[in-house]
Amino acid sequence: AENLGKKFRNKTVIRQMNCAIKEGSIYGLVVANGAGKSTFLRMLAGVYQPSEGKAEINGEAVFDNAKIKKEIVFIPDELYFFPNYNFRMMADYYASLYEHFDRHRFQMLCDHFKLDTEARIQNFSKGMKRQGALILALSTRAHYFFFDETFDGLDPVMRQAVKRLFANDMETRKLTPLIASH
Repeated sequence: AENLGKKFRNKTVIRQMNCAIKEGSIYGLVVANGAGKSTFLRMLAGVYQPSEGKAEINGEAVFDNAKIKKEIVFIPDELYFFPNYNFRMMADYYASLYEHFDRHRFQMLCDHFKLDTEARIQNFSKGMKRQGALILALSTRAHYFFFDETFDGLDPVMRQAVKRLFANDMETRKLTPLIASH
């Protein structure tokens, strides 16, 4: 982020933000609610276009850049799954977007976390939905993960399991997670 800023109508949410995130490291963004964490993540993921400055990954602008977006997974605070989809159908959708989607890893993680791939996601608990989002993200084999309130809804045991997965991926694939929380 270089002199990054975002305005919505007359309200400035982020002003002149600068940061560099080293590849293969965990970056935590911990600030109070309303400080612009979600907006920042959305600009880094290419969901929002910056009002000023630059949001780049490896020197390339993210907004409107399909090549870079294939290397990014963004999990927002408010999760969204297609209505009436089961978990396998969501995996099929992710596989259509991410050419390196690892179906074997998806199934292995589902088995490990005991998530039924044929179950309708709308019937999952809040924690199960969060686990599902993380499983889908890790199965994409993307390099950059932007998580907004990653551990919300996960019990302490599940939080530790997810942290171990991140650590393993960082060691084996140079995963770069950016985790925002209040």
